[in-house]
Amino acid sequence: EIQAETTLINFTVTMAGLEDQLLNLVVEKERPDLAALSEDLVRRLNGFTIKMKELEDNILYKLATAEGDITEDVALIEGLEETKRISDDIEQQSSLAKQTQADILVTSEKYRSVANRSSLLFFLMNDLAKIH
Repeated sequence: EIQAETTLINFTVTMAGLEDQLLNLVVEKERPDLAALSEDLVRRLNGFTIKMKELEDNILYKLATAEGDITEDVALIEGLEETKRISDDIEQQSSLAKQTQADILVTSEKYRSVANRSSLLFFLMNDLAKIH
């Protein structure tokens, strides 16, 4: 009964999963500048997503609480224009960050062979223990 109500999780390591983890570790060790830049970009992109959601919520709130003819509400129109300006700025920064992230990925892929061999070595050593 308990098993029917729970979800089993498979914690086994796959070769590809270990390779990706090792790739991150190798890049972090060999090119700490790229690793730090990548982490910063992820944080910034997450911040952009949060800010865009806040702007959307703010627009919806202003439109929902607007009274009378919204085309004559100067404060609302100015607020929408400011939101549009901020949104365009975020979009521009986001596209630049994504391009930089793509460049980092290209450089990181140069270390893929090291991560692949390390993953292979792990699984070979693991299988070696099974030999009697």
